[in-house]
Amino acid sequence: MGEREPSHYQRLGVTPAASTEEIRTAYRALVSRLHPDRLHDASPADRAFAERRMREVNEAWRVLQDPQRRRDYDMARRSSVQGRPHRDVPSRRPAGDETAANVDGDDLVDVMPPMTRLQAGLFRHLPWIVIAVLLGAIFVLSAYADRGRDDPRPAVRPAMAGDCIDVPSGTATTIVSCDGPSQFQVVTQVERAEQCPAGTEARRLGSDTRFDCLRPT
Repeated sequence: MGEREPSHYQRLGVTPAASTEEIRTAYRALVSRLHPDRLHDASPADRAFAERRMREVNEAWRVLQDPQRRRDYDMARRSSVQGRPHRDVPSRRPAGDETAANVDGDDLVDVMPPMTRLQAGLFRHLPWIVIAVLLGAIFVLSAYADRGRDDPRPAVRPAMAGDCIDVPSGTATTIVSCDGPSQFQVVTQVERAEQCPAGTEARRLGSDTRFDCLRPT
């Protein structure tokens, strides 16, 4: 490693103490920034610079994602410094210099600062958190909308003595006006069918145990 050659940690914008998950997050962020789809309006020089950086970032991730390769790399890196002062922190390009033409040889792009474990976890699960929040908001809004909506169905009451009714099928009962056509009129309600007056028909139309004594109309 040359004296001014950035380390794999510097290329990814993390410290040597970073966890594999933190390194993974930094790598994905860089790949997203350097992807060709993001650079379709860039100059040829900037595109060439991004391609070179992508190769460097991929190589850094290839080494640092594997525990054994990372240990071998760290040992080689420590041996290379041979006791001279070394601060392995993410390199920064001079302010205002955003092209491939870097006069002092530092060809790293600006990257985000190293993330903590908590920040890396939140960043990784952010899409699911956003979806959960949106679904919760939709549920709350739907509940309030349903609460304020009037029920369009009319209230249905059981037939009582004196009501005129139609019985289309089974025990389904429709209360109708006695001034118009109807099938039956409820004379009374009794506990047993044999208690119905003569000339009436005993039917159990309600949900209770009583019988309705019906006279045809």
